[in-house]
Amino acid sequence: MPHGRSAIVIGAGLGGLALAIRLQSAGIATLVLEGRDQPGGRAYVWRRDGYTFDAGPTVITDPACLQELWQLSGQDMARDVDLISVTPFYRLL
Repeated sequence: MPHGRSAIVIGAGLGGLALAIRLQSAGIATLVLEGRDQPGGRAYVWRRDGYTFDAGPTVITDPACLQELWQLSGQDMARDVDLISVTPFYRLL
């Protein structure tokens, strides 16, 4: 394991979080900085007056990438997350 190495990831969107997991799995101390009040990036949601608003696309098109990240951290994604298929998968108007 690398000794004394550290990194800062700016942005806690899906890409930033994936990078942070990869860095930590490689033994690199990692700090994630996010400007919003919670992580998510394009998968961010916000709430007001009892309503939930989607702040961007939240479609996951490659679940195998997520499974790989869980494995890197020594966890089992199926134990933590239920992915639900939707039909139609994708539709543009």
